[in-house]
Amino acid sequence: MTSEELEKFRTMLKLLRGRLRGDVEQLKEEAFSNSDSGNDQRSSNHMAELGSDAWDLEFSLQLVESDQNVLEEISHALQKIDDGTFGLCESCTETGRSAARAKIAKARLQAIPYARNCIECEREKEEGR
Repeated sequence: MTSEELEKFRTMLKLLRGRLRGDVEQLKEEAFSNSDSGNDQRSSNHMAELGSDAWDLEFSLQLVESDQNVLEEISHALQKIDDGTFGLCESCTETGRSAARAKIAKARLQAIPYARNCIECEREKEEGR
């Protein structure tokens, strides 16, 4: 991969990281501000309302957790750019598969710039669950 391509991926990853950080902060703020029942004007003691509020809070926290996982993957991908290993399938390199297969397709990286594995290895990983 050329240095120009690597810089494009670095920029893409940094933009995605910035957007996700904002999303995480907003989700946290909304989740916890809505859970303060004393401050919520629509607060109710009705069981259905309380259940709905609890579900909303849990859902928001699951989204935060998912976004935080993606942020960790983005940090890992940025480190791989610095290390010179970006675009190489981690599973292929661990198992010693051919060098031709060890590269992650650019189309995959454009769709998921923090991808750790090539499509074949990811498919095998998913089937092994």
